[in-house]
Amino acid sequence: MTTLKGGGDKTYRENCPPASGDNFVIDDIGSSPARDLPPAHNSVGTKLGNDSFGLPLYVPLQDSDRPGKNSSLTVPWSLRKSDGRKEVRVLEFLRSPQFWRQVEFALRVTLIAVFPSVGLVVGFIPLNILGTSTSILSAIVLASKVTVGEMIAFIFTWLRAGCIWLPFATCGVALGLGNHIGVWCAYYTLVLFVIATFTENMVRRVCLLLFNICMIGLLVKPDSSLVYPSRVMADWCIGTLLCALAVFVPYPIFSKTRAQKALCEIANCTGAAFTGMTSCFWSPSNVERNMSMTKVRMLIATVDEALQTFYLEQDHSFYEFLFDSGDARRARWFKAQLFERLRTNLIALSQVLDMVEGRPWVIDESERSLAFGQHLSPHIKDVAASVDKLMDALTSAHTIKAVSDLDELFTDVSAATRKLQHEFNAARLDLFYQHRPETLEEFVPLMTYFMFTIINSHDTISQFGCDMSKVEVSRMSSAKVVVAKVVWEPFKEEIEYVLKLFRTFRRREIQRLIEAAKVSAAMIATVGFSLLIGVDKESLSGPSIIAFVSGSNPVEAVQASVVRLTACILGTVIGFFAGTYSSTPTDKIISVCVLMFIGTFFRTDKDYGILVVYAMFVLIPLNTMESTTTEDTLSRMNQITFGILIYIIISAAVFPLSPSLILRKKRINILIRFGEAVTKLCGLFSKPLTTDLLADGSNDPTSNAPVGNDSVLRSNISASRAFTLSFSERLIVSTDSCMEEIDALLNETSRRLKRTVPFEGFARKERGLLFVHYPTKACERTAFTLNRMMGLLRSMWCSWSILRSQKAYTPEMRHILRTLQPIALDASSSFNRFVDLMCYALRNPTTALQTELMQAVLDFMQSVEELCLRKNHIMIAVITKAVNAEYGMNNLTHGNGNRSHRSETLTPPCDATGLAISECARSSGIKSSALPLLRKKTFNSIDSMGISGQNIVSLSDNFVMPISGEDSEGLHALSLSLSMFSNDAKLLLMSLEEMLDHMRKTA
Repeated sequence: MTTLKGGGDKTYRENCPPASGDNFVIDDIGSSPARDLPPAHNSVGTKLGNDSFGLPLYVPLQDSDRPGKNSSLTVPWSLRKSDGRKEVRVLEFLRSPQFWRQVEFALRVTLIAVFPSVGLVVGFIPLNILGTSTSILSAIVLASKVTVGEMIAFIFTWLRAGCIWLPFATCGVALGLGNHIGVWCAYYTLVLFVIATFTENMVRRVCLLLFNICMIGLLVKPDSSLVYPSRVMADWCIGTLLCALAVFVPYPIFSKTRAQKALCEIANCTGAAFTGMTSCFWSPSNVERNMSMTKVRMLIATVDEALQTFYLEQDHSFYEFLFDSGDARRARWFKAQLFERLRTNLIALSQVLDMVEGRPWVIDESERSLAFGQHLSPHIKDVAASVDKLMDALTSAHTIKAVSDLDELFTDVSAATRKLQHEFNAARLDLFYQHRPETLEEFVPLMTYFMFTIINSHDTISQFGCDMSKVEVSRMSSAKVVVAKVVWEPFKEEIEYVLKLFRTFRRREIQRLIEAAKVSAAMIATVGFSLLIGVDKESLSGPSIIAFVSGSNPVEAVQASVVRLTACILGTVIGFFAGTYSSTPTDKIISVCVLMFIGTFFRTDKDYGILVVYAMFVLIPLNTMESTTTEDTLSRMNQITFGILIYIIISAAVFPLSPSLILRKKRINILIRFGEAVTKLCGLFSKPLTTDLLADGSNDPTSNAPVGNDSVLRSNISASRAFTLSFSERLIVSTDSCMEEIDALLNETSRRLKRTVPFEGFARKERGLLFVHYPTKACERTAFTLNRMMGLLRSMWCSWSILRSQKAYTPEMRHILRTLQPIALDASSSFNRFVDLMCYALRNPTTALQTELMQAVLDFMQSVEELCLRKNHIMIAVITKAVNAEYGMNNLTHGNGNRSHRSETLTPPCDATGLAISECARSSGIKSSALPLLRKKTFNSIDSMGISGQNIVSLSDNFVMPISGEDSEGLHALSLSLSMFSNDAKLLLMSLEEMLDHMRKTA
């Protein structure tokens, strides 16, 4: 035995007394009893169950004879795979369904559209119906679509564009502008400006491209006939119709099918995510909770991607009116709205579960929390199972009638939720009222918020059922609806634009005029430069490039120009090579079909799709001409390059539109609306219910009485039994003007937030004269925080919706709201001060407002913290007073007078508005906050209210809880959402400060 010596020859063992129950000895490593004794004798209960430090001996759980690294022995035997058969991964892409879908799409376009077109161009098909040799193939490149809805949508876009450019081009031919170059330039510039002003997106590109082709053709052949523009239109129509035929042959692919498939994926992932989240709160361990939440986050990400796919395909399915009923389309739309709202609930659930993941001991180490979990977990599983079953059934319900036939499943969800709410109230009665807590534990707000989101999901589903039952069959046919959208809505938008331009004279409308002037100036400048350097008019192609690279800001223009320039160089080289070595018509047909097949195959790719489209546009003329020369190829490359450079210079030098400035202004508008929403939400503390006004009429003599008055409380309870239950009856369908106003504000803010996404990428790639590293992470954190804050505002709205969608407030609830009202008003004032300062800082980045911003955020966080702590204190006070009143009525000998006298000290007196004390404190300069005491929980009044000698009381059967389960859910969810919102405001300040520092460096 080795001993530790200290002080001469005396050993450590000689100087130290033995530990009680065992000898305190430090043994040699390797001779520990834990190593020598068999496992059966190493248990804690044996005589040798403690080590030399007095702790229970550690019993090794793992086998010391572990296999080597990467051993398959660690894998369970049932999951092991044989390594005898090796897989060849060189041609693994052949097993991908997406690969074969792209091959099918390319074959359709090549065989049905490209092959006949090239046959017409080279004369292999003896039909003289083409006016030009390139228009039909260019039309195929532009009109190649995958689904029927996408194709029909393009046809409507094509027809709308034709109604705009064709009259202008025909008028130019009729006036004989080809013989007067000066008049031609003026007319050309003016029409381009008008087209760029009143058209957008694909309509604008088609109009600019085809009008430019016709006007350049008129310049080449001044004596062109009046039908020349119509011949160009006819060639493009032939190519478009061939592409439409390729969509239907051999079988059509519908957008409605893809939209329904996306909805099925959304429904399955939503049901799985809801089931997974509901099992995470009371999880056996935090590791299982973490793994479950990881899977849930992947499911939510899948839902987000599928929602984007659905909306895209749903827009295209609108044009499949001949193949899809309006009833099915409306059913898909309503289901998508349901899944959007359920996704919001899932985000709210993930927020509270993130807090639980960060502090698992709050849930896992609280006996009261575990008791709640044991009582509620089976009922939560029933709700999750019923919701999952409903989600699965919705995947096969394609019409409104089919959804209505699922009434039994909707009833199951409602029954399971009502059962859960009833059990939650029973658990509250048992664990909060009969087992009265002295303080409100940390898990209570988290648990109540968790319950709130589950029950709010049921309300969302119930609202969906109500909306579906109200759907009326439209009397207008689907064709009329499509015509109204395609014809009337664009016309109405242009009228509104003109009225806004001359009435409001806002920046957005003026900027649209400036961008139109830039495009027209760049195109006429490219024509002038090409003629100045002696380019042959027949090969004049520079202006056509600008028609497709024009954007709303310089960054977008540069991005499109770089892609187009790369594609044009690639297309020019490949087209020159194919045209040079294709001497016979057969060679040209084969080369064009092969190149178009390859380009169409990559057309649907996210990264390379736009590049191959531009490349095909350039290679078509070079590959279809009778003779291709090096001079002509170099001339086209020069025109393309100079055209792009001219447009970039004009776009960046003439009234440039900075994406970072637009993003800043958009975020300022969002912050302002955040402030308005917080003000309105906090103002609801003093807004009575619509039904409460009828029931109460401000004549309730007890609504302002202190909670501590037992006699008043008993009268409140007896009076409340006439109209209040422990489980409040919800009014799912109700009209609340306050809530509708806030809902409209939140919807508008959400739309504005979504519109900022494109400008985040443009702002990141914007460059100035001085290179400063752009804070990409800070920009991403800002966007993430703003979206989180938006979701929390929606959660607050849902919380108030629960509170206000009842028949009436209980007297205690009215008293709580009036007590918390001054703190809520302070919180909203602090946040609005933060918004004002931040908006000023964003408008003037050089102004140093860090101290003021930090103080505003700190005041906001402190106000919210005090509101939450006071709410917790008041909730315990109300519970205790209700129990005391019931206990006092059953036990009159316990001295009600003394208890009443003590309890009167709990709540400070409050006037009818709840503002007198705060106004007095504000006027006298005294800080009335009890935050330090609330943090330390030094209020002894709650403990003094306890029933002497016992903590467990027996309540009568007719006992009515002063705060219903839904009141508790709404109040806890509101306060917790405010708390998370205030913390996100701090994070927003940190990320925006980093953005402001970048602005100061670049200013």
